Amino acid sequence: RQRLIEIAVSLALSPKVLLLDEPAAGVPSSESGTIIEVIERLPSDIAVLIIEHDMDLVFRLAQRITVLVQGSILVEGPPEAIAADPEVRRVYLGERVPT
Repeated sequence: RQRLIEIAVSLALSPKVLLLDEPAAGVPSSESGTIIEVIERLPSDIAVLIIEHDMDLVFRLAQRITVLVQGSILVEGPPEAIAADPEVRRVYLGERVPT
């Protein structure tokens, strides 16, 4: 519930941009769906920047993803392109990429 309160307090300030740093961190998986639903229902005139390691959440919410590795941009693009990117799969999922 604390995360939802934090989001509500932020929205009370009528932001143009909402920065959410790991909104699902420390939240039981039974409650993370509620956080996702709240984010999905935000007005379209609010830009939302999410920093998150929960890739299921990222792929469900994001229209555009920037993947960082050691502080540098590895790749940017729509979720479909990121999910299919061999370097992302190698770095984050430990998959072998054929050479």
